[in-house]
Order: sequence, then structure tokens, then C-alpha cells
Amino acid sequence: MYTKKNGFAKANFDPKTVITIPNVVTLIRLLILPFVLVALSKGQNVQAFILILIAGFTDVLDGFLAKILHQATTIGKILDPLVDKIFIVSILIFLYIYRSFPSWAFYLIIALELLILIGGYWLIMKHHKIPSSNIPGKIAVIFISLATYLYVIDLNSINNFFIIGINVKILTILIGVTLLCIATVRYGIISKREISKNNRKKKD
Repeated sequence: MYTKKNGFAKANFDPKTVITIPNVVTLIRLLILPFVLVALSKGQNVQAFILILIAGFTDVLDGFLAKILHQATTIGKILDPLVDKIFIVSILIFLYIYRSFPSWAFYLIIALELLILIGGYWLIMKHHKIPSSNIPGKIAVIFISLATYLYVIDLNSINNFFIIGINVKILTILIGVTLLCIATVRYGIISKREISKNNRKKKD
């Protein structure tokens, strides 16, 4: 199980908590992913969109089940965001190659996600701490997911706002990437503060 304080969860690994209902629900997203990519490759945009929505539902469901079943675990805390990153990055790679997803946004999102992933791994291994998602990060995921949906559906009619002609896809990506940058910086600041606090406690 894990305990949470000041945005951090203490990494207490228990092998008995690997197979839980929330973790199984989380892994269902990985099972859905190949079907999404196959649907996209066949141009079945609606089917792909529906599958992505189902995957999004499992993302909400696993957190809900973890709370009501009291099965919030360290492994689940790590597994959920990791599966999310694998899912979204896999789809972004397809969209970048086949749907003209902007290269600047693609590489920036990948770089930031890798930075967060590496930083999280370092905190877990060295300091046994698991930072929780912050608000800018959660909103960033919403906007990046929305941009992904727009590229999956690929309807010309939603590319621009009526009259003012602002590209909806680009606007959504800009907001998502900006928030992801803010979340990454905040993630680093909070992590540094937590590490400094732990180091002071050890010296005392």
C-alpha cells in the first residue's frame, strides 16, 4: 500500500498487491491499444475514437475502484501513469507519421514525458518517493488527449473556429504543451524541495 503526504506517496512495494482489480483495469488499456492502432491504420476513425474513449473510461474507473475497494497500492500508483504514457505516446507516434501531427509538439511532448518518467524513476529508486500528478499536469493531459481525439477523428469541419479562423487542433496542442511544460517545472521544484527536506531530516 502507499501513504500520501504533501503530494508524494511513500514507495512501499508489496508483491501481494500486484494483482488487484484496479491494476487489472489499468492493464486493459494496454490490451485496447493494438486495436486502436489497427483501426487507425485502416482509416476506421470512428472505431478508433470509440476505443480511445473506452480506454479513457478505464483510466477513471481504476482510480475509482482503488478508492472504494481500498486497493490503492504503490505498484498501481506507478503502473497507471506509465500505461497512460505508453498509450498516448503510441498513438502520437502514429499521428505524427500518418496524420501530420506537428513535429515540434510531438518531440516536445515526448521529451517532457521522458523527463518526467526518468525523474520519477530516480525518485523511486533513490528516495523511495512517488510524486503525485499536479493540477497543471492533469489539465495538460486533458488538452493533449483532446488534440489527439481531433487528429483521430480528422474532420475538416472542426479544424477552424467559425468566422475567426483559429485552428482548433493547433490551439489545443499549444495549450496542452504549455501546461505540460509548467507541470514539468513544478514537478521538478516540488521534487527538489521534498528531497532537501528529507536530507535535512537525515542530518538531524
